[in-house]
Amino acid sequence: MSQHLLITGAAGFLGRNICEVLGQDYTIRGLDVVASDVVEDFVVGSVTDAALLDRACDGIDAMVIAHMLPSGAENYASVTRPFEVNVTGTGLLFEAAVRAGIRRVVLISSISVVNGQNAAGEFLSVDLPVTPDGIYPLTKALQEEVARYFHRKHGLQIAMLRPAYIAREDSLADKYGIKRPTVNWQFTDPRDIGRAVGCALRVPDMACEAFFVACGPHVDSRVDVARTRERLGWKPLHTFSQYPEDA
Repeated sequence: MSQHLLITGAAGFLGRNICEVLGQDYTIRGLDVVASDVVEDFVVGSVTDAALLDRACDGIDAMVIAHMLPSGAENYASVTRPFEVNVTGTGLLFEAAVRAGIRRVVLISSISVVNGQNAAGEFLSVDLPVTPDGIYPLTKALQEEVARYFHRKHGLQIAMLRPAYIAREDSLADKYGIKRPTVNWQFTDPRDIGRAVGCALRVPDMACEAFFVACGPHVDSRVDVARTRERLGWKPLHTFSQYPEDA
């Protein structure tokens, strides 16, 4: 019998691509604040609505948390809305998962939780302390802390994926439609993030673990994706090797 997944943020750029990949192997229910035809079973509503989350979790076997408050200076001018959607919404999803008996969650975090070390040119490993340098990466770091709490308190199996710069390899377009003329190690196709989600869902002994997801040229020299490949059995299909690299 096919497993049933709840994917939040399913109408967004990343969410749609995750649904595209996982829809081949799972029965998916999408959740977002706007309607979408990305999957047939779709719930329209906010992750801050606890009653709606209970309905969305009914009959679900695993959860993929991929929502975020849209970027923009107006949304991230203060902590109010980002904390409400990104942090409180994530906590409410974990609470709903516990009530529904959902044991496995994949959280889409961000490489930005270690922006401090990345800016300094350090090699990025999951052992580094988080060093968010803005409100958005701060909310991602807090999402991870919420996940660790629910793992300790309720024993949930949680994979926290930390993707880098997300753009489609076929178009080089990111979620805003922006196309950069050159690429670097941080480029990551959203379909490969979807494949990493699928791999994480299949690891039988998952605890609460972080994994970097990046696919661009020379990625192994900058970030520990070897652990992601080995632990998850993940292999990216899109490496951006056909494009010129940043100077």
